[in-house]
Amino acid sequence: MTGGGGRLGGKVAIVTGAARGVGRSVARAFAGEGAIVVIADAGVELDGTGPSKSPAEATAAELTASGHAAHASFTDVTDPDQVQRLVDGTLERFGRVDILVNAAAVMRHGSILDASVADWDAQIRVNATGTFNATRAVAAHWMRARSGGRLINFGSDAGLTGVESEVAYAASKAAVIALKLSCAQTLKAYGVTSNVVHPQAATRLTASIPVEELPDSARWATGEFDPDHVPPALVYLASDAGHWVNGCVLATYGYEVHLYRLAERARSIYSPGPWDQTVLDRRFQEAFGPLVRK
Repeated sequence: MTGGGGRLGGKVAIVTGAARGVGRSVARAFAGEGAIVVIADAGVELDGTGPSKSPAEATAAELTASGHAAHASFTDVTDPDQVQRLVDGTLERFGRVDILVNAAAVMRHGSILDASVADWDAQIRVNATGTFNATRAVAAHWMRARSGGRLINFGSDAGLTGVESEVAYAASKAAVIALKLSCAQTLKAYGVTSNVVHPQAATRLTASIPVEELPDSARWATGEFDPDHVPPALVYLASDAGHWVNGCVLATYGYEVHLYRLAERARSIYSPGPWDQTVLDRRFQEAFGPLVRK
């Protein structure tokens, strides 16, 4: 099984969560650009229950039937041993791993007042720890190979702004962003780029949220947020042309691609020595009030 021509010709890509949703669209796009794609998926429901081999096998079979190079791997990303077997098996079968896309994610609704510990654990384990497990295993290969690589993690605006009804999901995605920033510093020495993409697309995840609560709610009925509109930016990041993009947070919103500027110091106040509480009380409101109240 070999990849074809195209922007990713000859490259081997592991895509977690590739059996459904945006992950599936990315896998299809990568295969169409000539990559050999490993469909790594546990086939679970949106809440993380009900694992099944069928979704990954079906997606791999679809790609193979279309003349593309694909392989299915039933992988629970929360299990580091399974993830290591995924990476080792990919290296044994194809000899290399050039691209890792961490798209596997689950969601359970709940605010800080009603989310359970189990809800928290399930989302942190898949969305954050699962991303760590896969990244760690592939990063070790990239360090040994010293031939570069492309790491793309799926984040979410929820990880930047918080969402009242998705407290655990938002926290897990904030962790993914911080993980990426750390990886970008560590792995650049080995020629690896590390970036986060926030996809906005009509999937079973967004279908579980009332449309009026979704950003740009009027646009969801137009078809603009079809998952197949997400991959072009990821194809660029994964290709040789994307070698200069590292440590960035981007978003794909329908026909838009956004580059985010992360938190910057907005304003500071200083004291020549330990703060006098009365002075701090006054200066805190004077300096920060106009920004906080915007």
